[in-house]
Amino acid sequence: MLSRTADNIYWMARLVERAEAAARVLEAAYRMEQLPGAGTGWEPVLTIFGQIEPFRRKGVDMTTKNVFDFMIFDSENPSSIYSCVKSARENARSERSVLPEELFESLNATWIELQGLSYAKVERNGWRDFFEWVKDRTELFRGMAVSMMVCDDAFQFERMGAYLERADTTARLLDVKYHILPPSDDADKGLVDYYQWGEVLRAVGGWQAYRTLYKDVPTPEKIVDMLVFNPVFPRSLRSAYGEIVTSLGALKKESLSLKIAAQEQAYLSTATTKDILKGRPLHDFLTDFVGFTANLSVQIGRDFMV
Repeated sequence: MLSRTADNIYWMARLVERAEAAARVLEAAYRMEQLPGAGTGWEPVLTIFGQIEPFRRKGVDMTTKNVFDFMIFDSENPSSIYSCVKSARENARSERSVLPEELFESLNATWIELQGLSYAKVERNGWRDFFEWVKDRTELFRGMAVSMMVCDDAFQFERMGAYLERADTTARLLDVKYHILPPSDDADKGLVDYYQWGEVLRAVGGWQAYRTLYKDVPTPEKIVDMLVFNPVFPRSLRSAYGEIVTSLGALKKESLSLKIAAQEQAYLSTATTKDILKGRPLHDFLTDFVGFTANLSVQIGRDFMV
């Protein structure tokens, strides 16, 4: 496969996954803002996507409207839903000869419809409907990729990109809750903390999965276990790295990317929450993980896309 094709498909998948993650995180934060005393502000949301400084440079107040404009409609923000869908669609258009026709047409239809939306129009119709629409469209894309793509190298790069982006987002989301959103000191801190953890689960589509797997009220330790180490929850770090290693292993070329990804996957398969908290904060582990995943992406580029 041409390195350019591998790069386009890899980033197409990452950007679609990022658009869905933005919708889920914004929806969860918006729900928290509606709860009396439970609002956390919008800085954590911008932190998750690494956009806190670009937003501040705009010189506007950190209000719901300004953050939504920035994270949904801003064409200059590479992590906005608008920019992610636009870039993913452009990458898919460049590789139409490799991708199933329905896959491109689905992404193209999403892009066309998104261009007709604005803050005022979405606000009139309801933010919940918009976020559900984004999730439906991105999940449709993912379903088509799994059910229609030939399981060749292009398919492996699509899967690799999606799961690498997913691992990165899950780690960032968990880090924000643990590091930036400690329980408040007021009398309702237990209730606020409960709702915050519940929204973390909803932001990764994991509320029902948690109840199925743990059959208990959400606790920080069990949520960390599910989002980091659980092998059957598809958005956990362990599960995502298992898929990354599978895709790298399916490629014909032996690579340094496979070796370092397999080492991380082996660690996530044997470690426990107690292991990662032994002698250091969870924040340090998650920061290291995000950095490791970024370096893995760079190495994948060196191995296959240069």
